[in-house]
Amino acid sequence: MGVPRYGRWHKEFERQRGIDRIAFRQKGGTAVVRPTFLHQPAEFLYDEHGYETIKASGEMVLAVRFTPTEIGEYEYRALRGEELVETGTLTCEPSDHHGYVEVSRRDPRYFALSDGTPYCAIGPDLCWPDSYALPASREHFETSGKRATLGLGDYRRWFRKLAKNGGNYARLWASCPYFDAQTEIAGELDPLRFGALDAVVTLAWEHGIRLKICLEHFRSLEPTRPFFARVLRHPEDGRTPHDMDDWFQSPVWQDFWWRRVDAYLARYGDDPTIMAWELWNEINCCATSDWSVQCEWTRRVLPDLKRRVPRNLVVNSIGSFDTESSQSWYDDFKMDEMDFQQVHRYLDQGAPMEICRNDPPEFSVEAIQRTRRPDRPVLLAETGAVNDAHTGPFRYYRSDDRGIIFHDTSFPAFFAGAAGTGNCWHWEEYIDQKCLWSGFRPFADLVDGIQFDAEGFKTFDLTTEHVWFLGLNGNRHLLAWVRSKADSWYAVLRDGRKPPLWRDQEFDLGRIGVRGGEVEVFRPWRDARGQVRLTGGSLRLPPFRYGLMLRISLP
Repeated sequence: MGVPRYGRWHKEFERQRGIDRIAFRQKGGTAVVRPTFLHQPAEFLYDEHGYETIKASGEMVLAVRFTPTEIGEYEYRALRGEELVETGTLTCEPSDHHGYVEVSRRDPRYFALSDGTPYCAIGPDLCWPDSYALPASREHFETSGKRATLGLGDYRRWFRKLAKNGGNYARLWASCPYFDAQTEIAGELDPLRFGALDAVVTLAWEHGIRLKICLEHFRSLEPTRPFFARVLRHPEDGRTPHDMDDWFQSPVWQDFWWRRVDAYLARYGDDPTIMAWELWNEINCCATSDWSVQCEWTRRVLPDLKRRVPRNLVVNSIGSFDTESSQSWYDDFKMDEMDFQQVHRYLDQGAPMEICRNDPPEFSVEAIQRTRRPDRPVLLAETGAVNDAHTGPFRYYRSDDRGIIFHDTSFPAFFAGAAGTGNCWHWEEYIDQKCLWSGFRPFADLVDGIQFDAEGFKTFDLTTEHVWFLGLNGNRHLLAWVRSKADSWYAVLRDGRKPPLWRDQEFDLGRIGVRGGEVEVFRPWRDARGQVRLTGGSLRLPPFRYGLMLRISLP
């Protein structure tokens, strides 16, 4: 049986055979052991409304998944305990797949794929599909408390539009209702619920999109805020954890948690579609007695996770960097156990930090500067805009037809040294509803073919009173983001002012050692008309109202 290199080999066995793991080995190589898992084949059904139902299709079986990384023949040995149950072979065939997302060996500030191909993470959070209230009767406005979803249909559309516009990254929450297989009994999992994630991971593979999968998001064990609470009962006596400290520190509850995590890793661990496993969404928000509980748990658990999935990256996250007290949390997370750094930050007029209240380009740059390490990639992993103090999606999203906020939260971080775009939240209420997917295309074209880890990029900032001018100056290329400060959300969306047409904008690139080169222009709004001139280090821009991106191939 032929399997393409970096493809997925999936084999099923009868449950009664009791096979618990499979060892794979090439001649003279080291064995790679993959656990089996209970696999429930599933089918997706859709009613006349388009609502999705996932149903079992056939008998539950044992299954194993394996990703071959070397061309040639592998022998596999199916084991039950120490007993050999079955042997066989598979052949790994050449493919054009580039392998896993890794931290670059040449420049650890950036990602690269296994074969050295550059990887810049371009995309938003797409954590779950939307759901809709179902009616209680034919009486108007009466709802039943039940909800339905378009499910996989949303991901088909999102991934298609993202990939069409150069996107290659998305974040999922394994703990959201659509994907979560955990029941209220600790350690008990519903195998059918994995059908949704199976289908979405397959879709991502087909579209060339890498996934960061977040394993947990609950913050308490008290159901006062149901979305952020988890109910867990011991399978033998029905007891629950005393509190979040107990959950994080008790070997009993941790053992149950690893059963859940191992079930996901058995299915998708070491799959190259998975860019990274994220332990928790904003773990500092959990209701523990002290931050040290979450910090020490992260430091302890990340190595265990990495040992289970050595080919995938591992990481954790902290809540929005909108108070000065957040700095100590982010400093604690500059730990060696983390494969890369992350920061969350939003436009929030209710934030304690003034920098978060007005200009996304400014807060994006500062967020990267405060949280990066010189030897790790960093991502602005959640961003966007919220009503005061995170009380809902931003009120001006509805009028932002041109994607001003999307643009200003997605791209400045990269030009401050991030290893990808800012990952915008509110994918349903904003990106999808305003059809902003095409906003990724100019940036994807800008960075296409750039070998980030060979450039030795240095950040620069030539911003003036009227124009943001952020960039990366490398060995072979200069990349720049140029943006009218007058085209801000508060000037255009709130105050209704039309940005002026900027003429005769000139920048001295000689200050950063650039005298000439071949200039390409990428237009997010196609408002800049005319030629860009670079002569003797003086860069003269055409008239523009909104902004543009530049790539200069250096002599």
